[in-house]
Amino acid sequence: MGYSTEFRGKLEFVNEITSKQLAKVITFLGEDCRLHPEWGATNLTYIELRLTDDFTGLEWNGRPKTYNLTEKVNLIIEKVREEFPEFELKGELMAQGEDIEDRWKLKIEGGKAVKIEMKIAGRKCECPYCGEEFILED
Repeated sequence: MGYSTEFRGKLEFVNEITSKQLAKVITFLGEDCRLHPEWGATNLTYIELRLTDDFTGLEWNGRPKTYNLTEKVNLIIEKVREEFPEFELKGELMAQGEDIEDRWKLKIEGGKAVKIEMKIAGRKCECPYCGEEFILED
């Protein structure tokens, strides 16, 4: 079955993106890394990102079972910079896994995507009516 994580937020292009840069970025979106040995990341699967509606950055495409998104963002940064060294992203994506305690941020720091774990203070509880889990703050 697998495990799903949802993402909110966007990674914005720092500089105004040119049509050539945009075309390069698009070549990665939705692609299966295993089919592109030239990328050197055949241990990764699909790149679950899309352009934002206003073309100012990237966001999660909503596909379930998204894994290793930090590594995939770094792959895009690395490969686009080979041709366009000025390419940069900024921002963060908030991540929420199926487990209520599985929360983290994908944040751009120092020109790279990093995963920042988030600690949740409180007690894990279950709703007696629907069975959903939630955190009750202390």
